[in-house]
Amino acid sequence: MAQLARPPGGHRRQPSRVGPWEDGVSKDVRELQDDATITFIKRVLCTKAGPAETATHEVDGRLEDLLQPLTSRKDLDVQLYAILAVILSQFVQSWYSRITPDNDFIDEIVRIIAQCIRGLEERLKLCDLESLLLDELPILLDTHLEAIEVAIKADRSQLGTGVAAVFQVLRPHNALSPLPLDDPSINAQLKNELVWSQLLVQSIVPLLLPPEDLENPCLNVVVTEIFSEMILRNAIVGKTSQPWLLWEGVTKLIYVLKPKAPIAEAAAPLPLSKLEQFGLLSNEESVDSRSKGRSRSVADTLLWAFLTFMQYSVVTWTVGRALLVALLHASDVPQRNKGRQRHHNDLNIDAVDCSNVARPIVGMRIWSCVGQLTSLGERMPWLTGCLSLSQWLSISTGACSTDSVIDRLLSAQIHDRLLDPALLPPLLQAIRSAVFPNNVLEPGSPAPTPEETAEIKCECARAIVDVLPGTVRTLYFATTDTARMHADVESMLDLFGDAYINKHLIVAALELLVVRLFPELAQTVE
Repeated sequence: MAQLARPPGGHRRQPSRVGPWEDGVSKDVRELQDDATITFIKRVLCTKAGPAETATHEVDGRLEDLLQPLTSRKDLDVQLYAILAVILSQFVQSWYSRITPDNDFIDEIVRIIAQCIRGLEERLKLCDLESLLLDELPILLDTHLEAIEVAIKADRSQLGTGVAAVFQVLRPHNALSPLPLDDPSINAQLKNELVWSQLLVQSIVPLLLPPEDLENPCLNVVVTEIFSEMILRNAIVGKTSQPWLLWEGVTKLIYVLKPKAPIAEAAAPLPLSKLEQFGLLSNEESVDSRSKGRSRSVADTLLWAFLTFMQYSVVTWTVGRALLVALLHASDVPQRNKGRQRHHNDLNIDAVDCSNVARPIVGMRIWSCVGQLTSLGERMPWLTGCLSLSQWLSISTGACSTDSVIDRLLSAQIHDRLLDPALLPPLLQAIRSAVFPNNVLEPGSPAPTPEETAEIKCECARAIVDVLPGTVRTLYFATTDTARMHADVESMLDLFGDAYINKHLIVAALELLVVRLFPELAQTVE
């Protein structure tokens, strides 16, 4: 479906058809981009004072020899160092180079941040990301959506209160209070948000750095400001809470995974023959030609049925063979609980409770959260009941219980497909290109107008509807009218249409992630 035309000026945002990890970008182009990125990192982070102490020159050599590793992957280190180089060049070197050309202060900041990232990587290895992404975060999203629905119902009543006010009462948070209604309340809320981000980072940094690095208060203040003000508050909480940015991100992700197909032309009726057009065929001859056409259509129908049967047979054979091979090799997949306990015991973290048995993949809350997000229980209660019964039977009978054959296979596929570290470098590169185009902090683009915001939401709804198979969306929406489908999806997108309410979800998710990565802070939070 063609995109709507944008106005000639103002806010311009088009969904990306291809990403940096697609085949549309050649290998030579990717290598040139990596070389340019490495050159930029060397120019910012690897410069030394010249002989006259007024000029600097770039140090030659490989990047891994000049800078200490941040993670266990070189491609991930390049993207992290690129983001760090942009931040330091824009917010630190811009004023520090006026004082002295010496780069020791920058080197100390890089060293401390590198230690923080390495410590964070070790914590990530201990965290059960599978349960966090598929169980705990969906629970958080589930309760968030329930609070939004209650707030919307209260706003439609005769109370006269707004949705945000009711939501603040249901899900209060000190960082997001008071409710931003006027300039004083907005400034007070932003101040509380800044204090929250600083306290969060100040409680994390001592757990990542050795005691000797905490003795320099100047460096600690700079590192804390970089993480709390620039990354946590402005980038994560501030920008990602905007509804139009979320809708546009979903649209771009859909177009990257499944690019738009060209618009199919309407099937025109078969033209009449020349003899029929000029009336040179008698009625009997015309009837004979039409009967032959019907006979050919019957033969085409039989041929189509045969090809369809063969296609489904091949698909069934392929899927069955793949499942049989997976079940035969399931004994090589390690158990989930033993792997978690081994990692925790190796690093001697006593604050983590390793005795808890992991929930089965089929029983995690991601499935019920998807059902609530798509309103599947209201649209298809019979399907929801059948799926719930199948879920209960599969777990109670032990077929999909924890560490069963199917459960271990699902866990292995999730780690290979969803938790693959190779997905992080292109993601970080896309984020850096969006936030810092051409490795500079360009002036922020103006917020979209209400008309442009509505257009972005409509475009996201169209992308979601178009990505669904025709049979599935017809059964789900119970209609063939695409306009009604788009309207239904837009009503779902309205659940994330308030930036202030979105901040509650982001702040709660960040606190949950911090508690899981740093379990020793759970007692302090409580």
